[in-house]
Amino acid sequence: MNQSLIQPNARTPNAMPLYLASPFDREVEPDAASLPPRPAIRHSLPLRQAIHHLPRLAADLFYLLVKAGAFLGAIYLAVLGLPLLFFLALVGGDMTLFFTQLGNLSAHYLAADHASRASFAAVIKLVLLGLATFFVIWRL
Repeated sequence: MNQSLIQPNARTPNAMPLYLASPFDREVEPDAASLPPRPAIRHSLPLRQAIHHLPRLAADLFYLLVKAGAFLGAIYLAVLGLPLLFFLALVGGDMTLFFTQLGNLSAHYLAADHASRASFAAVIKLVLLGLATFFVIWRL
């Protein structure tokens, strides 16, 4: 092996030689008896320390909730604006034609029976939920 590759130089004054040892490179697996004992792990804090950490934990939790709420709120506002954008593009940006078509849709919705209204609402919910899921995945 070329020794100049592992010697320190001016750019890396404290360079360490590359030495990689994996568990498969060891000749003998160490005995459990020869290993030092593992320290006991305490899973609970004393009450005074736990009470001292509560405000920080609450602040972190509320920060995460606010950030997640803002993230989801922005996504749902974008998703609810997509049908408006779609219908505006469909009518070519003409607001008179847009409201005419919106009035036509609402007249058909009001004239439909209860089963048709329920199925239409279910389809709209699925489409908006699918769009919201797509936006969440896209923005992550």
